[in-house]
Amino acid sequence: MPLGERFGQWQYRHTCCRYRHLPMKRIALILTEDFYATGVTATLDLLQLANGLLGPDSAPLFDWRLYSQDGQPRTASNGLPIAVAGDFAALDQADALVLPAIRYQELSQLQRRLDSEPQIGALIRRCHATGTLVCANCTGVSWLAHSGLLDGRQATISWWLIDWLRQRYPLIRLQPYAVVAEQDGVISSGAASAHYNLTLRLIERLGGSDLAIRCAQRALVDRHRPSQAPYADFQQFVGHHDPLIARAQQWLQQQMAQPFVLGALADALATSERTLMRRFRQTLGASPLQYLQRLRMQAARRLLECSTLEIKQIAAEVGYGDVSSFRRLFKRELSCAPGYYRRATRDQMKASDRGENGIQRQS
Repeated sequence: MPLGERFGQWQYRHTCCRYRHLPMKRIALILTEDFYATGVTATLDLLQLANGLLGPDSAPLFDWRLYSQDGQPRTASNGLPIAVAGDFAALDQADALVLPAIRYQELSQLQRRLDSEPQIGALIRRCHATGTLVCANCTGVSWLAHSGLLDGRQATISWWLIDWLRQRYPLIRLQPYAVVAEQDGVISSGAASAHYNLTLRLIERLGGSDLAIRCAQRALVDRHRPSQAPYADFQQFVGHHDPLIARAQQWLQQQMAQPFVLGALADALATSERTLMRRFRQTLGASPLQYLQRLRMQAARRLLECSTLEIKQIAAEVGYGDVSSFRRLFKRELSCAPGYYRRATRDQMKASDRGENGIQRQS
């Protein structure tokens, strides 16, 4: 029997919750092929935890159902089959809609999938129009972006999709590296485990901050993680199968400190500038110059973390002769100044060495 067979009906049939006299909150989770199971199971675990924290004499506050486009079970990316309550037409009266992360191999595959499943976008818009809180985690945020719901609104996404989102959906008010972003009844969260922060925000909106704090304490989740930046690396630029782009990446790595000239890169690879631009955007979701800037920022981060070089020296090492330009670009890309980044990461490493729990945050 697929996991979730018991999710065919609302779990609790109470019409009212005695917790602060709030009506029961119904949460609908949308399952698509190759969704990440933890985005579903961990969400339900936190909701169940919230219900349990209300005490033995209180009726549950949260109830949930799972849905798929055709009402059939869906298989998670790890091979786990999960049953659903019904199709999209059966979804009504939900207080919150949650879209978990989805797995993809290459950006072109993700884009084709978004284009081929317009029913999900229609469901997202319909639910939001009726007052439903709409939430998505990690790569699942791409459904919100493609639906148009994020146009003009603040949003975040997995750190490796920042460039792709900025380029493909320019009307979104992107909050780079934010763990959670919220505006107008739409909540998005960053990579992977940010689904905990997303669910805690959902609990806060529908059940109050006190309940969300208690859930975070019990689950050992930092509700206020400020940024994905300390965890970001160059994963968004690897794992593809384009030999031309792989050669270009190697060349840019070797020439990182030199002034960038697109024609020089094209000549080195015996291809045209137009072909380079097209293949970079198809494969990496960024232009060659954008990729190089990320490469330089990555190198600068490592030097800030591990060296004693002055910021002016670091700027020169990664290809910026003007330290002011380097500072501006660093702050724009990582939402903090180089000096702050160095202090924060070193404080974090010191705390780790002492066995302390917590991360220093920007005030």
